[in-house]
Amino acid sequence: MKGTKLALTACIVSALFAASAANAQFHLPSLGTASTTNSSSDALAAQDQLVKSFIASQSEVLNAQSLLAQAYGLKDQAAACDAQQKALQSTGTDTNALQKTVDVSNSANEAIAEQQAKQTTLTAEEKEYYAQSLPHFAKGVLGTRDVVMQAEKFTATAKGSMTGMSGLTTGLTKLKAGAFVAKSTPSYSKNLFDVFRKTMTISQNNGVKVPSDATQALAGL
Repeated sequence: MKGTKLALTACIVSALFAASAANAQFHLPSLGTASTTNSSSDALAAQDQLVKSFIASQSEVLNAQSLLAQAYGLKDQAAACDAQQKALQSTGTDTNALQKTVDVSNSANEAIAEQQAKQTTLTAEEKEYYAQSLPHFAKGVLGTRDVVMQAEKFTATAKGSMTGMSGLTTGLTKLKAGAFVAKSTPSYSKNLFDVFRKTMTISQNNGVKVPSDATQALAGL
């Protein structure tokens, strides 16, 4: 049991440092080094906010991806997105559910991107699906950008709470969900943003009405 806890702790610590390196790719403003006096409650609070923001943004992304998948007749992808969106609301901060959400979303991104590369002219029905997807996609992208920034703050806070082996073994085991989100979001968001850019380009080229928040989301990338 002790060995299992130590192994889990090592994995979480590794994830935190990997998240720190991954977030650096976005050149976000430095949040400084968290003081070692930060309590584990600070890290838990940061994790709670991070995971809530992740779930909220992912719910919007999955909704958008379902609609885009339907536009291209990708019924299995659309069904998977719909099912995972519902599951995400009921599973809370379960790390396995968060992992599956990223996997389902990444799979949808790949399938949608493949279709977008083949077909840039939309039918009337496809335009309708695109129009319905854009508000959700915009909220998801704006939310994901916020998650990237929150991930850096969480990582700094969590690393700052490492005040000895006792803190590591009893505190970090509670930070699995936050560590996962912080580590996975930078690479995941890059693919998501690429698909959003392409979706916006196709929408604009086909006369699909683009909401202002979608334009705002695109401008921030």
